[in-house]
Amino acid sequence: MDNYSALVDAIIQAEMEGVREREKILFLGDTPDYIIKAAGFPSLRLAIKASTIAKAAFDHGMPKSFLKRLPEVIANPKALYRSTSETAPESVVVLTFEDHRGSPIIIPIRPMEKVGRNQVHNTVTSVYGKEGRNPEERWESKLLWPERS
Repeated sequence: MDNYSALVDAIIQAEMEGVREREKILFLGDTPDYIIKAAGFPSLRLAIKASTIAKAAFDHGMPKSFLKRLPEVIANPKALYRSTSETAPESVVVLTFEDHRGSPIIIPIRPMEKVGRNQVHNTVTSVYGKEGRNPEERWESKLLWPERS
């Protein structure tokens, strides 16, 4: 089992035992090239906070098996969109090929976020099933990757 996968197990186990591991930072590898090229992100390591893993698992009901595959899922997306969030317009949203309870899973990523002591990474800020109208239709004008033909 790789280090990232083992840390996801440990974070979820600790949360179930009432021990908060919220400040830990997990690394998913380098930011994929398609995000760097399509969104202009810097070439930094891609990170996720333990608190984001816990929230995805316990608040959004994301399966541990999915969270353990995040590096692979992010590396092989269905599409990439510019964020529609007014509070984080510099962010992007990875749309996956997978769904959760019938809703497409999305993964927002923020560039150059300060994490920990003087560390800057591109950071996964959430993982959840996007309910409501199909995001591919709603976000069509925000599509960054794949390029429209």
